[in-house]
Amino acid sequence: MRSLLVLLVAVLSLAAGKSAAQAEIPSLAWEKRSDWIDVKSDVAPVAVGDGIADDTNAIQAALDRGRDARGVYLPPGTYRITRTLVLQGPAVGCLVVGHGRGTRLVWDGEAGGRMFWSNGVAYSRYIGLSWDGRGKAAVGFDHAAEQRFETEVRHEHEAFRNFTGFGIRVGNKQKVASAEILYRNCLFENCGTALAFLDFNDYDNSVDGCEFRNCGTGVLDNKGNFYARNCHFEGSREADFVMGSEHGSSIRRCTSVGSRRFVEERGTIAPLTLQDCHVAGWTDPEGAVLLNGSPVLMFDCSFTGASSDRRPVRLANPSQKLLISNNRPLRIEDLAQVPNEARVYVIPPGNRGGSIASAEERFLRDTAAVPGKVFDAVRDFGAKGNGDSDDTAAIQSAIDAARSHGKGAIAYLPTGRYRVSRTLSVTGRDYTFGGSGFRCGLVWRGEPGLPMVEVSGAQDVTLADMAIGNHDLGTMNHGSDVKVTSPPGSPCRLVLDEISAYGMYQKDPDRHGIHFEKLSHGSVIHAIHVQGNLRFTDSARAAFLFRTSYEGTITVEGTDADRDGLLGFLTRLATQSKPTLHVRDNHSLVMSDFYNEQSDEHLVFEGAAGQPEGAVTIQGPKMHMFSQQPVITINDFAGRIYYGQSQFYIDPKEPRLVSSGSRAVRLILAGHFWYNTKPRIELGPEVTLTMLGNRDVPDSGVDNESLRAAASALDDLRRLGDLDRQLSK
Repeated sequence: MRSLLVLLVAVLSLAAGKSAAQAEIPSLAWEKRSDWIDVKSDVAPVAVGDGIADDTNAIQAALDRGRDARGVYLPPGTYRITRTLVLQGPAVGCLVVGHGRGTRLVWDGEAGGRMFWSNGVAYSRYIGLSWDGRGKAAVGFDHAAEQRFETEVRHEHEAFRNFTGFGIRVGNKQKVASAEILYRNCLFENCGTALAFLDFNDYDNSVDGCEFRNCGTGVLDNKGNFYARNCHFEGSREADFVMGSEHGSSIRRCTSVGSRRFVEERGTIAPLTLQDCHVAGWTDPEGAVLLNGSPVLMFDCSFTGASSDRRPVRLANPSQKLLISNNRPLRIEDLAQVPNEARVYVIPPGNRGGSIASAEERFLRDTAAVPGKVFDAVRDFGAKGNGDSDDTAAIQSAIDAARSHGKGAIAYLPTGRYRVSRTLSVTGRDYTFGGSGFRCGLVWRGEPGLPMVEVSGAQDVTLADMAIGNHDLGTMNHGSDVKVTSPPGSPCRLVLDEISAYGMYQKDPDRHGIHFEKLSHGSVIHAIHVQGNLRFTDSARAAFLFRTSYEGTITVEGTDADRDGLLGFLTRLATQSKPTLHVRDNHSLVMSDFYNEQSDEHLVFEGAAGQPEGAVTIQGPKMHMFSQQPVITINDFAGRIYYGQSQFYIDPKEPRLVSSGSRAVRLILAGHFWYNTKPRIELGPEVTLTMLGNRDVPDSGVDNESLRAAASALDDLRRLGDLDRQLSK
């Protein structure tokens, strides 16, 4: 009877998957921009896009011209490609854009060929392209840099179908790494391996809202690391995830139906988090999840409809440290096969649950908004964008026109360098102020100390695709690059996307960067991708979600008494910052994947008498420093600090934990891998330290109270997941 029930569940699950498999990437109704190179009109020969003519030469001609950071535009059509297209580096800020499912590139070249090669192109974007290897091409898209380091690249609203090898391959025979790549709302179907990270330094890959159908392997991580969230898998012949990660990775809010296996972990040194994942109908009799020894945190996960009576999780390494909470099956005896030497730590369920309902849940969006009417600051208002002329009035006129029009209009800045002498004002509702990308820059030449852009009480407004005060543009004496605020009773709803501000490798976080000040209750800041210092002052009643953010220092401060908002980060990377995070005034935040490398100082927590207790939850795939400054500094902070699932990597050999003050604080270090390191404890009696489930460092301070405190940290991560799901819809 049980075997019949299992078969029925699996069949129903696969049928549900088949019925939903018609979901596609969106159709994107762009209005062509003034600086886009149209492959059907702006090159010779022109592309035809009828699926019969060979359009290789036309598209390659556009790509060759697009190296100067002008967009390469493929209108709707089917483009037949017979040899590899190359975007040749070194270059930055390039854009290749199509109409989503209406722009198809199909392979008709040699068997085993590759369709596209990115050779050292940083800060680039590939949006709205459907790639089809027709069962003949081996590789759809190759990130194999020979010319320069590729960083902060983006693939969005793309489909990769019918490739015998890889949909997207990163790191094959690379000379220079490709890292910090965001894959958002992409579809992979009928590929040998959908998405692969093959070499060292191919790190910080975020896979968000993607779907994987009928591939051999969904995500192959050989030596890099990644963060997958809100992704659906079905019918993977080998596994949804095959992992040999060099640094920590995470899989959150992912679903799987009818795959052979969900996770196959082959490495032993990279911590892993599995959060709120639902798996149904896997076919491997050995189990859905194979763990090989890296520390693992697994909570709110569900496994149903197995093809055998074997337990869904198998621990293959006797040195395994596994932290679990609120999974299904609930009992450890039903959940995991555990060697005698392995350690399993049970954290209480907490007060919140996961946000995923079932393994059939999917996340790929088949609709997406694009800006409507274009108000071009150069074409329509006379801006020059040459770095010499004062373009303030022209840019403000474009912003005012888009605000007056509303209805999703855009005030657009083509590629160029725009001199600004007065603060640009962004108010109103329902429009975008955006540029062409990283090579569209605002340069301050006004009064010292003023913000370059001020957003006040804006509603459903987007800032996108430009560099504002970025250090690459030269020395400037302004204050904030972007200041965001809201008058009392007028909450701000703002989207930040591809905004590059000051902060990379810089050490002036209190002056330059993106500053959020006195945001009122009801304000929502949704940052899809930003770069630079981030400063939050008296804004603890607002909701913040930073999906991908890079470089600089995060500063949280303010004496505001009401603190019912949420400051949340998903992917975060910081290098050469001092510090990477500075929490003042006993504030709170939650960060799920905080990667730190080469920083002078890492985490600083400060408070004072009379301030409410704070709660900080941080998960970090890597902690690496070059200096002997403390990894964690606590100065009179009160409350709970949870730092977990990181890899303490090589330097310093004895990472320091330092405290001072008299206020009570509980510090939990959980699920870390101490890679040839050992903590140096310099904590005062005010700190209660718990070491829980770490590899190569013994447990200490583990009791019922510390486990309840760990449960509250998991509730923080659940709350962050809820906000992520709300803003993903």
